[in-house]
Amino acid sequence: MSWFKRILGNASEPTKPESKSRFAERQSEPMLVAVPNQEQDLLEAYRKASETIEEFKQHVLTPGEHYCSVKLRFRDPDLSEELGEDRFAYLWLTATAFHEEENLYSAAFFEVPDEFQEWHKVGQRIAFEAEDVFDWMVNYDGYVHGGFTLRAVKKHLSAEDQASHDEYVGVREWAPIP
Repeated sequence: MSWFKRILGNASEPTKPESKSRFAERQSEPMLVAVPNQEQDLLEAYRKASETIEEFKQHVLTPGEHYCSVKLRFRDPDLSEELGEDRFAYLWLTATAFHEEENLYSAAFFEVPDEFQEWHKVGQRIAFEAEDVFDWMVNYDGYVHGGFTLRAVKKHLSAEDQASHDEYVGVREWAPIP
């Protein structure tokens, strides 16, 4: 079963209530959240990430202890072929670097869904351009800049899940949105 179908689940199947947030523990597979592309909050998050990409670049170029991550879009070849239309996954990569001579970024996979392991591996670095970034996040020991899509998803969670989500992501405090 594809990651896309797993996260959407089967709407006809009853779900049992869970007393524990799904963000409460590390998962064996990437934690993917299905959000329709057309959702206004997500479109606004993509726009904000694009508008502030130069701020992200400055964080990447700043020496010191912080984690710079990007969300990129990847086509799911198997599901796209099965459905006869392009389907995409948006995955976070980390250890982002900027290569000034080439005017390119690079980042490494830290989670790869099973369906993508034929093409990508944990630790593999890929190069990309600024316009390929759908979101960015910089974490300075829990003080987080960016993360616009994470903020959009978070606001649709229960209060319990919001706190667990922040802990799962490593957020102690969100920086104001520029």
